[in-house]
Amino acid sequence: MRQKNIILAFVLLISSNLFAQDFSPSVQLDTFQIEIGDQVYMKLNLVQEENLKVTFPKFKNQIIDGIDIVSISGIDTLSKEKGKIFLRQNILITAFDDSLFNIPPLPFISGKDTVYTKPLSLDVQKLSIDSALLSKLDTTEMLPIFDVKAPIDTPWTFKEFWQYYGWYIIAFLLAVALFFIIRYFIKRYKENKPLFKAEKPKEPAHITALRKLDKLKEKKLWQSGRAKEYYSELTYILREYLEKRYNISALERTSHELIELLRHSKLIDKERIEEFRQIFSLGDLAKFAKFNPMPDENDLSMKNAYNIIENTKVIFEEKEDNNDKNNSENKTINSQKEGNDA
Repeated sequence: MRQKNIILAFVLLISSNLFAQDFSPSVQLDTFQIEIGDQVYMKLNLVQEENLKVTFPKFKNQIIDGIDIVSISGIDTLSKEKGKIFLRQNILITAFDDSLFNIPPLPFISGKDTVYTKPLSLDVQKLSIDSALLSKLDTTEMLPIFDVKAPIDTPWTFKEFWQYYGWYIIAFLLAVALFFIIRYFIKRYKENKPLFKAEKPKEPAHITALRKLDKLKEKKLWQSGRAKEYYSELTYILREYLEKRYNISALERTSHELIELLRHSKLIDKERIEEFRQIFSLGDLAKFAKFNPMPDENDLSMKNAYNIIENTKVIFEEKEDNNDKNNSENKTINSQKEGNDA
């Protein structure tokens, strides 16, 4: 009987390893003890397979009763290697009751799989008074008692003034504005000009992006040891270009989410996606892991950025060529008609 139990336990251990989750979440606090009103970061960490979609826990205003949320950051990619990525979300929390709070396990969900973190404890204590200051207080001294003072004749406040004269001021300002508007219309009419100036057409997204890439190249950031700043500007230029070119929210997404969006939407070809992946992978390592890429890698990132924009830009030349062809055809037809009439 004992041998059967040992064999059963061994089989369960092997099966648990075979069906292990492809993601591993954890949670930590900067400190486990604070005073009332203090703030502390709760960090949600996740190590997952690169192509896996994992949902972080959702919160509204509180983690639990008594622990309030001050702010919630986005989900950032800290590192990426060997097909796995390390994600983090920072939640700034506070509490105003002196108590020992037990934070239950938090769920991370991927499809039908749910993995929970370990529970945490947060000890919130009352404000402590400096003993040196407390010793200076004289609790035996009686405070003096004074008579109730008469009402003080105070000047008008702005609120009181506005209640009485606010509508008159608004009417006067509207009359002045109307006067200048009518004067502007009359002047434009006499000068035989349109009432409103025509807006300049917006600059194409690829023109803006290429100009910014040229400026970034001239700065020579990575050559002076500022690789983090170099990749921050480079990835921002590409994200901004994608938003204007394809009308997608690229600035708010993580690198992994953006590449997955491009891959599934098929907005660009696979070669461009690989160029994006090369740039954003080095960018995340340089920005979050203090990684210093090699010079040829930095050059390749810039070349790939130019390739992406050049191969995805909107082309207007074809329309202009078609218009030229149509104009030339019309001229030929008109000349033939004139010859026939003659």
